[in-house]
Amino acid sequence: MTNVRFARGVLSGLLLAGISALSVASCGTPESAPVEEATDSGDGDSASATPEALYHTSLTFVGFGAEPALLHMRLENRTEPGRLRMDYRGWIPGAGTWTPVLAVQDSIPVPRAAWRVVPAGPLSLSVEEGGQLSSLKLALEGGGVRLDAMDEVSTWSGSTGQRESLRIADLQAAGRVESGWLLRRRRARLLSEASGERILQAFVLSDTLGNGLLILRDRAFPDAPATVWAWIDGVRLDWSDAVLVDLPGTAGPPGSWSFEVPDAGMFGEISGAAPMLDELPPTDPGFRLYRATASIGFGEQRRTMSGIGFEERGP
Repeated sequence: MTNVRFARGVLSGLLLAGISALSVASCGTPESAPVEEATDSGDGDSASATPEALYHTSLTFVGFGAEPALLHMRLENRTEPGRLRMDYRGWIPGAGTWTPVLAVQDSIPVPRAAWRVVPAGPLSLSVEEGGQLSSLKLALEGGGVRLDAMDEVSTWSGSTGQRESLRIADLQAAGRVESGWLLRRRRARLLSEASGERILQAFVLSDTLGNGLLILRDRAFPDAPATVWAWIDGVRLDWSDAVLVDLPGTAGPPGSWSFEVPDAGMFGEISGAAPMLDELPPTDPGFRLYRATASIGFGEQRRTMSGIGFEERGP
């Protein structure tokens, strides 16, 4: 009965908030014209037809465990005359640090679909129709890592026009299998264009009941609105006008934030926590990765969630 009352309250708040459809506006104005995604159909010399560009894919997994399994991967393809150069990296949290599980730099002749992640080093993968990633494996000493993407929950257009998504997924690592949320973000840039200066921020959070919260903010200016997706007791909600504010008094990164969905009765606080991986310079492309915890509320209801927060500039 409590869950029913809570769901009704959520839906009532949703009507007040005026739910908006997912769109490119959810992640801010594109920094540049999108680089078109190639397909595997057609003939011709793909190397000569492919523009010199950088294609970036990030995968962020947050499990439903009490101490959730976490994985973050950053996969970049750079096309140059006749070659595709890969820079693939990935981490899981260890004892006080982020432990690398993937660090590959390699190159191959340019394939037809230069935006696609390709097998490299210990990385193997399977794709669905259309080239979307369905399964990823890392062959590692002492036990591998496997990530299986399943039901798609939401999809939208990212800051440079590329398709992004949130899915249910299973992560197998360290002898256990855990279900959770998988966020896939993608960006693309022609190498003839300057790298963007804005910072994109994301939080992927969950609890042991399978509830989830995803917050995306384009920090083009201090009071830029954030987009929030919430899955509470089986009810899916989304807003594009949430307020995410840096809390004062934080001594350096990763930071703490308060957030609110106006007129919907949703609010909370998020705190970044150790371990942190900081490769975000004052200028130029880079990223910052950290654990995150959150306390959220809907009216009298309170939820505690945990997961991953990250900030990134570029590519």
